[in-house]
Amino acid sequence: MEYRQVHLKNEIFIHNVAVLLREGLSVRFVIRGWSMRPLIEHERDEALIEPYKNRFPRRGDVVLAQTANGDYVLHRIVRIAGNICTLQGDGNPCRKEVCSTTDILGVAVGFYRKRNKSLLRTDALTWKLYSWIWMKLLPLRAPLLFLYRRWRSIFPIDC
Repeated sequence: MEYRQVHLKNEIFIHNVAVLLREGLSVRFVIRGWSMRPLIEHERDEALIEPYKNRFPRRGDVVLAQTANGDYVLHRIVRIAGNICTLQGDGNPCRKEVCSTTDILGVAVGFYRKRNKSLLRTDALTWKLYSWIWMKLLPLRAPLLFLYRRWRSIFPIDC
């Protein structure tokens, strides 16, 4: 099967993704943005998102959600208090967003990294270990991300 890449305005794209997820379908799309660096790269990697299916969110889940200010993000849940989730991108050492559990459209079940055909599942040991380590490194993220960006400016990601 041949695929063709189409660029849409974010509000059109998200509306269509939300419709598909509400219908119970999974959605696969290319990541746009830098907020989930260093593991997930802008316009290189793809996310596989499934409907949330009425389960309660868990700390560490990567979710597609509408934040309290109306933006849509694919970020990790770092805190849950009642029905309010605090979200943070792995590449955002300081910035956090909040959303209600009812504003979660779907959950990432895996990522296709480096244009690989195999899915790195979020329930796999590799992803769980990465997530655990990266969440524990929160105080060190800013300098680590700075070094990573410098490294990537010298050795750009080509695939």
